[in-house]
Amino acid sequence: MGMALKQIATAMNNTKAMEAAAIILGSSPTPEAIALRAEQLQLLPQAVSEIRRVLSNHKCTWQDYWTVAQEYEVIKQDYWAELTTQETELITALHNASTEPDTIGVGSIVAHADPYRTLYVERGEVVEDLGDEVIVAWDSWRNESKKTDRYFKSELRFWLTQN
Repeated sequence: MGMALKQIATAMNNTKAMEAAAIILGSSPTPEAIALRAEQLQLLPQAVSEIRRVLSNHKCTWQDYWTVAQEYEVIKQDYWAELTTQETELITALHNASTEPDTIGVGSIVAHADPYRTLYVERGEVVEDLGDEVIVAWDSWRNESKKTDRYFKSELRFWLTQN
């Protein structure tokens, strides 16, 4: 409808039609701004199609999505409104997964990496980073005299909430 009003406003040089087109298109009521916004919105079907194509790949990563999304950054609000809830949740999950820490450091919640160690099922927090090694405070050792121990980072894994 905004596109039709743009055509009418341009053809008739009608200020009211120009203002109505600007409101509908979400732009300033100038011929240049309306033309630019109309041009952007013509990309919307292509943007949604390309983003859905990327998201449909079961091995999709944040980087895969971001590569396509950057091309359509100026109409992000528009294509985001066209995506389903599942698609937007997938994008959010991909983003969150890409920003999670991938190295163990102070504040990381960890467990031992060796499934044959009793600490494999125990939860601990890294309280000091010594480079290749860290000091871990184990929850299960809270009431014992020895509350922490020193480990190589390679001996630990991130704590999984399923444990």
